[in-house]
Amino acid sequence: PGTWVERARREGSQVLVGLHDREEMVSQALAPLGELRQVDAGLVADFLALGAIHLQTELLTRHMRNFSQIDEVHMQRELTAAAKAAIHQDEVAAKKHLHHCFEILQECRERFYPVDSYLIDLCLLSPDFVNDKLAALLASSQPTNLYMRGQDWQTAVEKDPAWKDRIREAVQAGTIEILGGEQEELGTTLLALEATLHQLELGRNQLEELFGVKPVTWCRRKFGVGSHLPQILDRLGYTGALHVVLDDGIYPDDEQTNLRWEGSDGSTIPAFSRIPLAADSASSMLRFPVRMSESMDYDHVAAVAFARWPEMKTPFLEDFRRAHAYGPILGKFVTFADFFDTTTSPGRISDFRAGGYLSPTLSFSVARQEPDPISRFIRYWKRYYEFLKTDWILAIGDLIRSRRGNDRRTGLDQMVHAAHPEATKETIESANTTLTETLQEAHSSLVPLLTSKGKEGAGVLVVNPLSFPRRVVIEWPVEGHPPADPCVVRQQRDSNRTLVQLELPPCGFVWLASEKNAVDNTSGGKTSMAEDLILRTDNFEVQMSDVTGGIAKVMTYRRSPNRISQQVALRFANEKTVTVGEGEEQETFKTWYTAMQMRESRTLSEGPLVGEIETLGDLLDESTGNVVATYRQRTRVRRGSNVIDVELELSPSTMPSGSPWTNYIGCRFAWRHEDVAITASMQQGAHAVKMERIEAPQYIELADDAFRTTLLYPGIPFHRKTGERMLDTMLLVEGETARNFQFSIAIDEKYPMQATLDRFSEPVVVPTQSRPAGSSQMGWFFQTGAANVQLTRILESENGTIVRLLETEGRTRTIFLECFKPPTTARQVDFRGQTISTLKVEEGRVQVEVAPYEICDVELQFSV
Repeated sequence: PGTWVERARREGSQVLVGLHDREEMVSQALAPLGELRQVDAGLVADFLALGAIHLQTELLTRHMRNFSQIDEVHMQRELTAAAKAAIHQDEVAAKKHLHHCFEILQECRERFYPVDSYLIDLCLLSPDFVNDKLAALLASSQPTNLYMRGQDWQTAVEKDPAWKDRIREAVQAGTIEILGGEQEELGTTLLALEATLHQLELGRNQLEELFGVKPVTWCRRKFGVGSHLPQILDRLGYTGALHVVLDDGIYPDDEQTNLRWEGSDGSTIPAFSRIPLAADSASSMLRFPVRMSESMDYDHVAAVAFARWPEMKTPFLEDFRRAHAYGPILGKFVTFADFFDTTTSPGRISDFRAGGYLSPTLSFSVARQEPDPISRFIRYWKRYYEFLKTDWILAIGDLIRSRRGNDRRTGLDQMVHAAHPEATKETIESANTTLTETLQEAHSSLVPLLTSKGKEGAGVLVVNPLSFPRRVVIEWPVEGHPPADPCVVRQQRDSNRTLVQLELPPCGFVWLASEKNAVDNTSGGKTSMAEDLILRTDNFEVQMSDVTGGIAKVMTYRRSPNRISQQVALRFANEKTVTVGEGEEQETFKTWYTAMQMRESRTLSEGPLVGEIETLGDLLDESTGNVVATYRQRTRVRRGSNVIDVELELSPSTMPSGSPWTNYIGCRFAWRHEDVAITASMQQGAHAVKMERIEAPQYIELADDAFRTTLLYPGIPFHRKTGERMLDTMLLVEGETARNFQFSIAIDEKYPMQATLDRFSEPVVVPTQSRPAGSSQMGWFFQTGAANVQLTRILESENGTIVRLLETEGRTRTIFLECFKPPTTARQVDFRGQTISTLKVEEGRVQVEVAPYEICDVELQFSV
C-alpha cells in the first residue's frame, strides 16, 4: 500500500528513502541510536562485506536450484560475538568470530559446488589513473591483474619513475600480474600480419624493459581479436589469452572460463572468454549469482571476472576482496596466469573461424570524424608493399655481401610500422619520404652487385621481389626498345611509349639490352582488343554497358555464364520511391540506389598488348532527377593476362553522411548463381565469408564447381553483401577525400592472394649501363615452388638468416626452399628464436612442411 512508509515510521522503524551511498545509509540507519562507540573502520567494512556476501550466497544457492542450509542460530551467535568484540576494541576476537561466519557461508556454497571456483580482478589502467588508488592495489595482498597498452606504461613511468620499482616489487611478490598486449592498439585485423607481430613484440619488450616481466597472458581493450592470434601468441611465449571484447565489435561469443582457442593454423592457446562483470555497477553485481551459476553449470572450472578502473565509486567489489581475506567463500581471487596454471585440464577446443569477426573500425572512424576512413587503408597497403620490396632488395644485398647488422633496414622497419592508418600526418609523410629515398638507394646499391662484373652496355634491369614467377607489363624506361628475347613475350609501341610484357623468375631478375634501331609503331593486330565498348583478350571478352558505362558482361570463350557485372552507385540512407512514365503507363518502384548513366565513351588503346576503354557519365537520383555524382571509368585488359583492371574517378556533388555501412558511394557487383562460395582475404589468408558485412583488403572470390571470379583490391577493406548475388565495395563515405580508386577482376585465378600481390606490387625497373657477368641475363635468389606459400620477409637472426613464409590458402604443403647460397643447416624457429624443429637439407634444398595459414620462420645458416 502507498502508506506503508508512514505506517512503518509510526511503528518505530527507521525507513531509508532515496539513498544510494552506503555510508549515508548506515549513518541514517544508526541515527536513532544516538552517539555510538567508535569501531575500527576496517572491521565495519568486514561486517558490511559479510552482509553483502550473505546475500550473494543466498541468491547463488537459488540459481543453483538448491535450498539454503545456513545454520542461522550458529550464524547469529557468532555474528553477535563478533559485534561485541568489535565494540570492545578486541580486533582479534572480532575477526575470529567473523571468520566463523564466513566459513558458514562457504559451507553453504560447498554443498552445491564442492570444488574450487575463482574470482578474477581485471583492473584497466590509463596514465591518468596511475595514482594513489593504484598504489593501494599494489600494496594489497589480494591478486589483481593490471592491463594498459605498452606505450601508456612508458608514459606513466616517465611522469613518475617511482612507479617502476613499485610495480616491479608487486609483480615479484606475486600479487600483481601485468597482462601483455600491443604497444599501440591498432585496427590490426585490417592490417598486415607483420603489424600485429610488430606491435606485440614492442609491447612485450616494453614490459620487460620497465618491470623485468615477460607477460604470459594476452589482453586488449579495443577490438583486435581474430583467428590469426593463437599462433602468434603461442610463438611469442604467451600461455593464456582473453578472448573477449571490452570495446565494440562482433566476434564468436562462446563463453567459457577456459577454452582451447584454436587458430587458423591449428595452434591452440588457453583462453578466458566469459565477458567480465562491470565491478563498479550495482546492477552488474546483482547479476553475479546468475553469471557464477552459469559458469558452475557449463564450465569445467567455474570463474567470474570483474573489470574496473582503479578508482571505484561503489563498494561491491571491495566486499568480495574483504571476504576473500577470510576464505574463498564464493571463489578464490587469482591472477590469470595462476588460473590457467591451476586449471590444467582445459575445456573443449573452440575453432573460431576468421569470418566470425568484424571490427567497428569504419563506424568509429566516421563517428569520430576522422579523415579518409577508407583511403587511409589503401595508402597503408601501398606503403607496405613498397616497404616489402625495399626491404627485400636490402636483404638480398646483405646476403650477397655477407653483411650483417644493417641499421638502415631496422630503422625503416620501425618507421613504416609507425606510419599505420591511425598515425599522424607528419609520421606518415616522414615514412613515405624515407621509404622513397631508401628505395632509390637500394636500387643504386643492387645494380652494381648484379652488373659490376659484366660488359658495358645500356639496358634495363627488372627485378621481381615476389616468390613466384610472374608475367608483367612494364613501360620501357629508356630510349629504344628491348631485343627479341625469350623473356620478352610481347611489345606495344605507341607514339609516346613502349609497353613490354615480360616473364620474370621468382625472387629473381631479368636484364635486357636497349636497342636503338628504328622500329615502327605496332598496330592493333588482326582483331582489335578494344572496339565498340568491347574488350578482348586470349581468354575472355568484356562487354561494357552502353546504358550505364559499367561492365555488363565478362564471358570466357568456352561455355560459361556471365561471370560478373559492375556498376557505380550511391546508396541512400533511406529507401526512395521512383515514379516513371505518365498516365496509364506510369509505374512506381522503390530503390536504395542511384542509377548509373553513361554520357560518352572512347577507346584509349586497341592493342596489340593492351586494350583500354574509357566511359564517362552520371549517378542519377531517379526520385528527383538530380545528378549526385559524375564518374570516369577506365577499363583495361592485357593480352596473355586473365585480369581486368578498372580505374575510377568520382566527383560527388552530394557526399554520403551518417552510418557508413548504409550510406555510401560504391562499386556494385552482381553474378548469376546464388550458390557460389564467397571467400575473402582476412589476415592475408583465404577464409569463408559468414556475414553481410565484410572486411577484406586484398580480395573477394566467387567460386563454384567450374568457375572462379576474384575481385582484387589494393587495400580497399570494406564491403557489403546486398543479396545472394550482389556485393557492394564501399569507396566514398562521410569524411573521405580520395576520389580515385582502382581494383581488378581476375578470371579463373587459382591463387587469389598471389594474383593480388602480382597486380599491386610492381616489379623494380632500373636502367643500367652494364650487363650481368657471364652469358646468363637472368637469375633467382629464392624459390619455394608452391603458389600458396609466399616468402614475405628475409630477416636476420643471431645465428643466421630467417626466411619468413606465409601459407595463404588454408592448405598444408610440403615445400623445398631453395636459396642462391646453399645452406648448411636449417631449423624452424618461433618468434623468439627458439627451435620448433630441425629441418632436412638435401642438395642445397630445405624441406619444410607448412601448416594452413602458418607464419613459418625458417632459419638458414651458411658456410663462411
